[in-house]
Amino acid sequence: MPAPKKILIADDEEQLALALKIRFQARGYEVFTAGDGRQTLELITQRQPDLLILDILMPVMDGYTCLREINRRLGRGQLPVVILTARDRMKDLFELEGIEDYVVKPFDHEDLLLRIERVFKRRAEGQAPAAT
Repeated sequence: MPAPKKILIADDEEQLALALKIRFQARGYEVFTAGDGRQTLELITQRQPDLLILDILMPVMDGYTCLREINRRLGRGQLPVVILTARDRMKDLFELEGIEDYVVKPFDHEDLLLRIERVFKRRAEGQAPAAT
């Protein structure tokens, strides 16, 4: 049996991150969380997630700066990233950075799970990110 897919949730809203973690773990994913951009970069190096759920507004380092650093280190689009944010007007900017999807808060947790499953399916089939 293959190892479970690893998801990193980077969001400073602790209750939201915990709720997502519990829901994703119930679906068989290995999940870990980060509360800011700098911690996100550290966990990407240490844990090598298969997918990142990234908030835009975070302390220490915002999501956009974090994503640009991830792309610099790993290559654009190498790590699938789903943006999860209350800011609905920044989608175009993030699409230029090669994200997989963009979800605006508030959102339906089941819808987010379906989007994540589609990302993994696309990647398994060797398809490019949907958001670009």
